[in-house]
Amino acid sequence: MEHHRREPLEVAILGFLMQGPLHGYDLHRRVEDELGRIWTIGLSNLYGALKRLEKAGQITCTLTPQESRPPRKVYTITPAGRDIFLDWVQHPVPAMRKVRIEFLAKLYFHRTLNLEGTAALIAAQEAICRERIAWLEQSAAQCAPHDFARLVFDFRRRQVQAILDWLAACRQEADEADGGTSDIRADGVTSACATRPSRSQCSARSAARPR
Repeated sequence: MEHHRREPLEVAILGFLMQGPLHGYDLHRRVEDELGRIWTIGLSNLYGALKRLEKAGQITCTLTPQESRPPRKVYTITPAGRDIFLDWVQHPVPAMRKVRIEFLAKLYFHRTLNLEGTAALIAAQEAICRERIAWLEQSAAQCAPHDFARLVFDFRRRQVQAILDWLAACRQEADEADGGTSDIRADGVTSACATRPSRSQCSARSAARPR
């Protein structure tokens, strides 16, 4: 699958719908409440993404009647959407600038959905960071001692090293938590959240873990 071409917002929507059907406003509220520390998403962007996902067959939309109000659109993930999400969430991000949003979102869903493979995801991201550090060190070594470019390469190397140090702490935490089983069922809904009418169960579970 072409996981590297997925739009992060669209796949994040699929991740929330893995926990059960949601209407647009509740979906936007969940994104703000649970990923607001790393992501700011406008309602117009979210509804645009929902339309694209529906057109692509990755979600479905049904109308739920409301008394004295227009019908409410409720969105549900499809098997195709589930496959796309599970492929995306297991792969590292290729660019360092994507770590602060997209990779953090992947870690969030690993925790919230109790997915397997968290340690492998972190290890793969560490490998990408080490490759980047090696390239930056090689580039810096080719510069003259007082070349400004050398300072730039060193600055970027230190940034990536900081990410690598943070990933090591994440990996240690994942190793300590290893041994749990995935709650993902064949129909793409987490068992802990399958019967909840709202976001409370999954939110409470994710809030209990440090972010």
